[in-house]
Amino acid sequence: MKREDLIQEVVESLARCQRLQGPTAWKALGVSHAQVGMLFMLFHHREANVKQISEYLGITKSAVTQLLDPLVDKKLVNRQDDPKDRRFVRLSLTNDGLRLLKKLNKLKFAGVRSAIDSLNTKELSQLADLHRKMVVGMQKQTGGIK
Repeated sequence: MKREDLIQEVVESLARCQRLQGPTAWKALGVSHAQVGMLFMLFHHREANVKQISEYLGITKSAVTQLLDPLVDKKLVNRQDDPKDRRFVRLSLTNDGLRLLKKLNKLKFAGVRSAIDSLNTKELSQLADLHRKMVVGMQKQTGGIK
């Protein structure tokens, strides 16, 4: 098998392990896939407004609102008037929203963790060594970003 094919196989395998838990977890927690994406986006883009989210995602402001309304109703997202410009509303995660994201993150990696758990100690040690080597390679490529 070619090197590029092996790399692609590993990447797809890890992604598959991660995805296996997704839909079940979202349903159990009462949010859709799109809403999960919105929560993660708000975590990484704190105090964004609807226009910024709309532009970032390439969807209409009304589509953003449709995703946000149920999250606001569930008290996962706060809407606050922008003190500098009342035309804008700032969006942020509530403490409940942050707790839900932590649960989702844990569930998100449960599939990968389960796959790794199937390895014996020697295999796990080899995988950890290889992973450390991958991280060093990525840091070199990105100029040391961790």
